Amino acid sequence: MHVLPSAACRIGGAGSRTPLRCLDRAICKRDQTMLQCHSALAAIAAEFTGKFAPYQAIEISPAPKGGVFIASTDKGSIACLAHDPGGKTDETIRLLPDPELIRLCRGIKTADRELRVEGDNAVVTTYRKTTSEKKETRVSRSISEFPPLAKAINHCLQRWGNSPQVSATAGRYESRYVERALKGLSGLSESVVLSAFDGGPLRIQTDEGNIVVLVMPQSAEKIPSVPEWLSEYAMSGISVDRSC
Repeated sequence: MHVLPSAACRIGGAGSRTPLRCLDRAICKRDQTMLQCHSALAAIAAEFTGKFAPYQAIEISPAPKGGVFIASTDKGSIACLAHDPGGKTDETIRLLPDPELIRLCRGIKTADRELRVEGDNAVVTTYRKTTSEKKETRVSRSISEFPPLAKAINHCLQRWGNSPQVSATAGRYESRYVERALKGLSGLSESVVLSAFDGGPLRIQTDEGNIVVLVMPQSAEKIPSVPEWLSEYAMSGISVDRSC
């Protein structure tokens, strides 16, 4: 009985220009998803994940004009969005924020750190002025679909536009979410910019604008009047000047 050779044998057989070992490497390469990004951005995003699926993961996806998007959200109450223009990834990856991985990824002000993931292995490299240091760990991935955060942001931007107007109302925000935002960004920048979208979340971002945290309001409130005691305090300084 004549048996046709398999596709792999035909490709790597006699007279073929593609040896079997090259084919094996190509197959392995397809199975090994590659990711490269600014590790501090991933560590900050980990601060805004939830405890249960589908909010447990950090989503890292290719950006259409280059780089990668990094996103996380805790049940929609708070969201972290970042863009690393120098990042690279073969496909969208949803990483679970393993404590050891996040510890290695955290930004430091005296050096730059890069995260590289191939398959289930991660390498975090710390680049100092004259030296570099590498540390390895394993990564875990989420099998749950990431929440439709991009669609929600798209609807919001259609309302806000690229240059949002100052909000006509004051939002009531949970202090723990604001604290998480400030704590998360403090490792990347010594100062942050705060602004409130009309009828929506408080936007907290770095000066560079490469990472934005949105804190969703509990409710919209009227902008409060200046407390009477504050006016009295201000007037007390004038009274002291006149008495001197």
